Amino acid sequence: MYTEEYVQINGINQYFLHYPSSHKEVVIFLHGGPGSSSSAFGYEVKKHWDFCNLVYYDQRGSGKTLRKNKTKAEDLTLDVMIADLKETVAYIKKKYQTDKVILLGQSWGSVLGTQYVLRYPEDVAAFIGTGVVVNMRQGMMRVSYDKLKETLISKGAKKDLDKLAALGDYPNVVKANFDKHVNIFQKLQSKHGQSVDIGKMIKVGMKSPIFNFIDIYYLARGSKLNSGLFVDALLEYSILDITDYKLPVYYILGRDDWQVPSTTAAEYFEKINAPHKGLYWIENAGHVTEMDNPKDFCNAVRDIIAQLGL
Repeated sequence: MYTEEYVQINGINQYFLHYPSSHKEVVIFLHGGPGSSSSAFGYEVKKHWDFCNLVYYDQRGSGKTLRKNKTKAEDLTLDVMIADLKETVAYIKKKYQTDKVILLGQSWGSVLGTQYVLRYPEDVAAFIGTGVVVNMRQGMMRVSYDKLKETLISKGAKKDLDKLAALGDYPNVVKANFDKHVNIFQKLQSKHGQSVDIGKMIKVGMKSPIFNFIDIYYLARGSKLNSGLFVDALLEYSILDITDYKLPVYYILGRDDWQVPSTTAAEYFEKINAPHKGLYWIENAGHVTEMDNPKDFCNAVRDIIAQLGL
């Protein structure tokens, strides 16, 4: 069972998908991208999710929210997204009549969620990160680059090695080339099983009860519209020097995530100081951990909520 609605959030109508339960706890899922809605994939997660309420919302410039609004690229900034999330958290608390709200951020959503809880730790009960971005140049670029190069050499994939070499000193790419180089690099990653398979994701999404064929168009449009935010917010992004959190923090990492290397996130997690923390490794899973192995992913979230004792 699910419900859909549009809610006036920070001046625009934003889309919400609710999977309600009889429990008081609520998890708000923050999707990746920026610009990549996850609501169409929620039904796969819900098959293993019976322990609390689950809420997806399409961020400004993404998915069904983008369909409803004439969003401009200049309106998409990290500060605006955090302001949107501030109102979203308040709305969800009121709707479910609870303060037991947990943020679960995936990829770009981990950036948005981390920055939110650093500013407003009193607003939520805990933060869960998956596909966690901690440092763009050192992690998503340097470690991913070395892993892909190693794989291509072992396969003797000369043509793809040449394409990789053509990117130059990839981790030191300048702002003007960043978006273009990331697209080329991730296509190579995807070809060799080290990045999200977009085709596979679309096939999964097409089975969703909320899916519309026009959603594919808005997935592509959202990615393009958010390209400026992607560059501005992520190129120099790093939280390596931020280790103190005032709320419980948990990471759920795919063992095979090389798009946003889980090894980098795990190394950073060891340095985190928080009232409570926990790291969960999900086997047979990559960057979209909740889709690659939804059963084990949901079991991890269930365990986290049990530990929190909300």
